[in-house]
Amino acid sequence: MADSEVNRVEIVVEELQALDEQIQKLLARRRYLRDLKARLLDKPSSPSIISVTSTPRCAAQVTFTPAPRRSNTDDDLGVFQQCRRGFKARTPPLAQASIVTQNRFDPLSVPSSPSAPGDVIVVGDSIVRNLNITCPNRKSFVSCFPGARVRDVTRRAPATYKNRAVGAIVIHAGVNDIRHRQSEILKADFTALIKDTKERTPSAKIFISGPLPLVRRSNEYYSRLLGLNNWLQGFCKNQDIGFINNWDLFWERPRFFKRDGLHPNSFGARVLSENISKVIRLS
Repeated sequence: MADSEVNRVEIVVEELQALDEQIQKLLARRRYLRDLKARLLDKPSSPSIISVTSTPRCAAQVTFTPAPRRSNTDDDLGVFQQCRRGFKARTPPLAQASIVTQNRFDPLSVPSSPSAPGDVIVVGDSIVRNLNITCPNRKSFVSCFPGARVRDVTRRAPATYKNRAVGAIVIHAGVNDIRHRQSEILKADFTALIKDTKERTPSAKIFISGPLPLVRRSNEYYSRLLGLNNWLQGFCKNQDIGFINNWDLFWERPRFFKRDGLHPNSFGARVLSENISKVIRLS
């Protein structure tokens, strides 16, 4: 089997595994809703007083109190009254259901966990333009800054995750800094970017998406790009953040790129999206 066919098979297998995981979660969710529906529709066999107490972030608590038994005396008829002509019967207080709730639809609402994962934010240069990150039960947002260098991302990224419940941040940048041949400045810019991101989103997981091995570039350009990829791996380890290695996945695969040899085409964008999504799901 050709190398291209093997790679396509691997991508299809990974997508099938992700779909299987989503199907299992949906089946579990359906079982939960069916059980909840059965409990809510279940009626007691004898007259009862139903007390429903709704509490936030949890399922409704339903307790049943048996109705008081009828007295043997004629004066005390319990929950029943003898009605004479012209007499309007009143419902005894004990026969009324005691319901304390803030939202009448709350028993049917989905209980939310305080530790639910936040949104996934992807920021970077034009490489991330057509990415589509898929993580179960999580929203994803992609912000593309065409032509941006690392210091530009540092300046513009905070507006993207401001006032959001951010669970993960993926940063893809650096390719526009290579042509300036300022390796030490580029390293300092990455350090400042990660420091600023940690201070602004202390509870979010931070990932750096490594550069792509571009095609039809000079040997010097390729060497500097490979050096950046290798340095980022060690840098992320020292900073205790995640690193997404894209180099081997795009190495010698020009069919993943557009004609400019820089930006991934539609298929390359899907491959890059799935690679980023897989790392986030496994983290």
